[in-house]
Amino acid sequence: MTTTLLPASILPGLLEVSLRDQLDVQALFEQVGIDADIVGRSDRFISLGQLDALLYAAFTESDDPLFGLHVGADNHYGNLDLLGNLMATANTLDNGIGMLFRYKDLVVPYLDFSLDLHGKNVQLSVISKDPTLRFTATRAHNEVVVATMVSIGRSLLGAEMPLAGACFLHGQPSPDELESYGAFFQCPLSFAASQNAIQFSAELLGTPLPRAYPKYNERLRRSADQVLAGLSRAAGITGQVIKHLERLLGEHTVTMEAVADALAMTPRTLQRRLQEEGARFAQLRDQVRHQHACKALSQPRCDMHGLAAELGFSDTANFYHAFKRWQGCAPGQYRKAYQKTFHQEPGKLTPTDSRA
Repeated sequence: MTTTLLPASILPGLLEVSLRDQLDVQALFEQVGIDADIVGRSDRFISLGQLDALLYAAFTESDDPLFGLHVGADNHYGNLDLLGNLMATANTLDNGIGMLFRYKDLVVPYLDFSLDLHGKNVQLSVISKDPTLRFTATRAHNEVVVATMVSIGRSLLGAEMPLAGACFLHGQPSPDELESYGAFFQCPLSFAASQNAIQFSAELLGTPLPRAYPKYNERLRRSADQVLAGLSRAAGITGQVIKHLERLLGEHTVTMEAVADALAMTPRTLQRRLQEEGARFAQLRDQVRHQHACKALSQPRCDMHGLAAELGFSDTANFYHAFKRWQGCAPGQYRKAYQKTFHQEPGKLTPTDSRA
């Protein structure tokens, strides 16, 4: 499990999600080791493992089959705390999405976003960066993510946000549930898709936001940068090792000696400091390889031989066995689960974040 951290200021929102289905929040917090005194504080942090335990319980113990859709539909930019205010005070929807791309680690460091051009429409897609997280594999999470993108978009615009389509990783729900989907999204729906995503007219990107406030946005960005710096410091040596492993990926077998040298310490010191944080070098290297492999295999074109070499394996057979150990299935099986929803090659867009 990655040592990525999140500010405890996101906990009130998680409390609301948990209370929605009358879960025993106190017992849940105690179970995952969260002190109630840190709730709402931006200078204290929770781990991704604690977040996984909280949301997996909320998503799987609910008696409401549309739990995720209902949670996402009720969202508003204000629920995203600092990130939401950064988006709302940007000049245009394009700028607001740029704020999301730049500062997403304040709320969802485990997700990656992309904005792709499809003719006259754009597609805002979301994928999970960490395949070891249990809650991101649930239907409820898919619903929360897609419905939240729509709810946040509507609240930013202060108006309706006409959609050209919505895509979900999970299969089609029952007819009664499908009616609720249609009532909220009001657009064509795609299930068993390659990504959770929404599509809307590219012209919407230039829409001015009613709460645009450039000077305040600049001040918020300074605050957000400070919080991100605090998250980086709090991640400790384990987070630094992960970053160096990601940077060194592709240099064949990445050794502890190479990472220790990059961190200006001896391998023995590095090993000791990792042990103090409950981590092992081999485990972290496998984690980085696993995440990189999943991301590469989800792309429309992936050279299996090249990927194996890039990850430091001597041949594809060794990569095959390692991936099966990580993911529980063969690389080819995993790849089939990520077939492209669109047949055409999307044009990549880069949301702006500097014109706010």
